[in-house]
Amino acid sequence: MNSKRLIILSLVLFGSLWGLSELGIGEMALARSIPRAPILTAIGILFLVLARRLWATPGSSLSLAATAGAFKFLQHPVWGCKIAAVLMVGAIFDITFSLYEARQAHRADSVSLGGVLAMSAFATFASFIAFAPFAKYILQNPYWAIVGKMNNYMFVQGAIATVLAIPAAWAGLVIARRFAAGSERWTDARWAAYRIAAVGSGFAGVATALALRY
Repeated sequence: MNSKRLIILSLVLFGSLWGLSELGIGEMALARSIPRAPILTAIGILFLVLARRLWATPGSSLSLAATAGAFKFLQHPVWGCKIAAVLMVGAIFDITFSLYEARQAHRADSVSLGGVLAMSAFATFASFIAFAPFAKYILQNPYWAIVGKMNNYMFVQGAIATVLAIPAAWAGLVIARRFAAGSERWTDARWAAYRIAAVGSGFAGVATALALRY
């Protein structure tokens, strides 16, 4: 199930699809002044949970986030905050699930549905709480100096994202289970199709990022 071939292709495919949503949905929401962080984070949680069921090891979730965020380096100008936000979600999700999985393994217990949903919600809210001060004081982005901006991001958008993360995580688990059941019986033709999908999504991410250069 978690063969090296499946892990690499899935990392490219899921990371590219997450990156495409960041580029596409993110830019459309920005153009319409719609708060995009909760929606994009929920999408990220779906892919993070899906990928984590395929490759449950410390660092795997951060690798997925790095793949998704890498496309933003092709945009112009390069917005460090946007890249940092994706990496923040991936890093906190990675730490949260690594600790949770280690705890369950120590207890000789399996990862449960309730645990995945709870950890996903916690990681989501924690990423919003951590990112706003990071962007303001470390990245020194003047956007975060606007009165009320940090509180709105952390406690309003963060709360919305936390609620959305629960069905997103559940969807990730459902897809992962169906994926696991089918991939073990894949023929060479299906492996070839999966490889084409992974490579194609990567090229689509690159093309979209270049097309969205200002």
